[in-house]
Amino acid sequence: MVQIFALFLLFVFSFPAASRADISKEVVSEPVFKGKVFILEGGKSHAETVVLVHGLGDLASGTWHAMLPVLAEKYHVVAFDLPGFGRSEKKNELYSPERYTAFLKWVVEKYVPGPFHLVGHSLGGSVALYFAGTRPENLQNLILANVAGILHRSVITRHFLLPDLEPQWPGSPAVGEKLDHLIDATLLKLEGIPLDPNVLLKNDLLRANILGGDPARIAALALVETDFSTILPRVEVPTLLLWGDKDDITPLRSGILLEGTLKNARLIKIPGAGHMPMFDQANHFNRAIFDFLSSPSGPDSTEALPGNRIGNFSNQDNLILEGHYRSIRLVNCRNARLRGVTAEAIEIIGSTASLEQCFIKGSETGLRIENSTVIGTAVTVEGNIAMEVSRSKLDLAGACLKGKEAALRCGEPSTILFSVSRAESAMSRVYLHGRWEANSQNSL
Repeated sequence: MVQIFALFLLFVFSFPAASRADISKEVVSEPVFKGKVFILEGGKSHAETVVLVHGLGDLASGTWHAMLPVLAEKYHVVAFDLPGFGRSEKKNELYSPERYTAFLKWVVEKYVPGPFHLVGHSLGGSVALYFAGTRPENLQNLILANVAGILHRSVITRHFLLPDLEPQWPGSPAVGEKLDHLIDATLLKLEGIPLDPNVLLKNDLLRANILGGDPARIAALALVETDFSTILPRVEVPTLLLWGDKDDITPLRSGILLEGTLKNARLIKIPGAGHMPMFDQANHFNRAIFDFLSSPSGPDSTEALPGNRIGNFSNQDNLILEGHYRSIRLVNCRNARLRGVTAEAIEIIGSTASLEQCFIKGSETGLRIENSTVIGTAVTVEGNIAMEVSRSKLDLAGACLKGKEAALRCGEPSTILFSVSRAESAMSRVYLHGRWEANSQNSL
């Protein structure tokens, strides 16, 4: 945090005096948290507006001090310190994505005269995403950087698959998957307290006594308790995802999930950047935003189709499979990685594997997993039975299971941790965000 604050001071005082003078500052009363909020505006004469939402911490709108004057040369720019952070008033309030979305709606109504673009970083990325899925009026484009809190909190803080994978798979996606040390510490503190975090969050006295009324701890806990399963399918606008490839706070898996789940999203990895790409690689970060705002083209919408290759692999380690297959069968393989694979059927038996942005569409069983440990990110599976699982442990994020007869069928008991996923079949249509103890009695 000291390093970030030093960067903040450097950026503020390195601006020419004229540039700083062009950015107006005011403190006003806002109606959602009923407190004082710090607002910045620049480029008021421009027709197009860009709204900037910062992440967790008192750096607040200082996150944007390197790029705000640059943006203001072409756009009307509105930034602020979120209530509870920076120079805005700090209170013992419920600082949740839902309430921040209501605050953001107030900002837009007060300061934005028409259509606008929305940029969010970390916590602010989650708030921007929630806004886009619930209050999209006049929103033209969405830019999200290193978004925090989308995965289920068990993935973020408890390393769900760590005991199974770490001995043979150092650096697996579950390792280091922390939103922030603050969130980890907050949830660890709550482990000994038999209290639903949502009850805690909604009670003023409990927030004060257990979380110290600290806006950062409250916002962190409220974020990881938010389920974005119903939000993501409702985001329609073109979306640019920017991610520092060295980020160890909100790892790239979340960006891959969002690219594969949102309807119109494109992911750009920023080499050499960590959680603060606007500082680490400012030119690359700014250029990507300007390019997108001038031409927000979406991803290729061509449907991925299975190929003709048949892949049978036994007793092999560190396989990397990509492209189009008719079928893939893994038996006793360790650390197999399937990336961008399309197939009619995949079997994973006695193996550890990861599936990333894979599309499986067959006439019978799409994905069969037995006695295995599997991480899946942005995986779509369709078939008469989408997925069969037995004696396995799965971490599925952004999974879509569509089965004519069943979306998920279980033989021997298995454990599945779902993050922002969904299942559709003749029996049910459900969103899935949490731990699922699967057995033969609770198919989907």
